[in-house]
Formats: sequence, structure tokens, C-alpha cells
Amino acid sequence: MKQNTQKLTELEAVIMDAVWELGEATVRGVQDHLKDARPMARNTVLTMMGILRDKGFLTSTRDGRTDVYLPAVSREQVSRRSLDDILSRFFGGSAHALVSQLLDTEELDPVEIKAIRRELNRRLKD
Repeated sequence: MKQNTQKLTELEAVIMDAVWELGEATVRGVQDHLKDARPMARNTVLTMMGILRDKGFLTSTRDGRTDVYLPAVSREQVSRRSLDDILSRFFGGSAHALVSQLLDTEELDPVEIKAIRRELNRRLKD
């Protein structure tokens, strides 16, 4: 598996989310999976999955005339790299600055804040 340091575009992330949820997928499977939330033409899905394979996010095998795609990286690996990038680019590498900004957003629900507090308390006990 090729080490991937590239980022996902918004559309690539939508496709990857579908493949992660499905575990393995065909172009038709991804298209069907997304039809209610984000309908896409077959050629769009086909092109995007090819790009994701070329970038090292997906692998594929041939089953008759159909390509079956599997994630080459986990959601956690991609989210970690994205978070590292955001931390570096926008917060000078400071996790404190990132968390402060997150807590200052008005969209953050009190239930989420309590969950963050629980996680911090759990980590402090370790």
C-alpha cells in the first residue's frame, strides 16, 4: 500500500465515507448508497473512485467486468492527518488554541461540551 499524504477534496470525502460505511463497494453500490443524500451520475462516481485509487485511498480488484473497491486507509488515519494539518496550518500546532476555538463556537451543544469534559477527565486520570 502506498503511503498517502494527500488530502481529500469534499467530493472525495463523500465517496470515501460511502466506501468506509459499505466496507467494500462497486461504483453502482456507492451510487446507490448516496442516492438520497447526494445523488451523482455513474460517471462522476466512477471518475472519483479512480482518482481515489490513484491517490492511494482505495484499492480495487476485478470481479468479472466489475471493479470492487476497498479502503486502503482507515477513516481514523485520514481524520488524524486532516486534524494534524488543521492544527499546523491554523493553530500554530497548539491543541489548546484549537480546543479553545472549538469551545467558543456557538454551534457547540452543551451535551458535546460535557462529553469533551468527560474525555478530558478520563485522560487526566490515566
